[in-house]
Amino acid sequence: MDQENVEVIPSYGQSLLEGVLNYLKYDFELYPYSEERDPRYYRQLLKDFDDLDLLEELKQYHAWVLDQPEEKKISYRSRFRSWLKTAKDFKRRSYF
Repeated sequence: MDQENVEVIPSYGQSLLEGVLNYLKYDFELYPYSEERDPRYYRQLLKDFDDLDLLEELKQYHAWVLDQPEEKKISYRSRFRSWLKTAKDFKRRSYF
């Protein structure tokens, strides 16, 4: 793991990327975790959305997923990227 985004999450004692990946692996029910794709994908999300608390957004997204009908097919990664884009737009609008 490279040294980018090594901000330590006080309650976990790990980097933000590690915290996000651990949440995906162990806490996010239904998420199709991939050791090959997710570390690289979420590292890029941390760069693209560095003004957001990615772990908190992931927890909110997880709650949203749990509220969806079980038969609804979700593209988890692309939907989360859209979620973050919306959160970033909302944050930007709330400052003005």
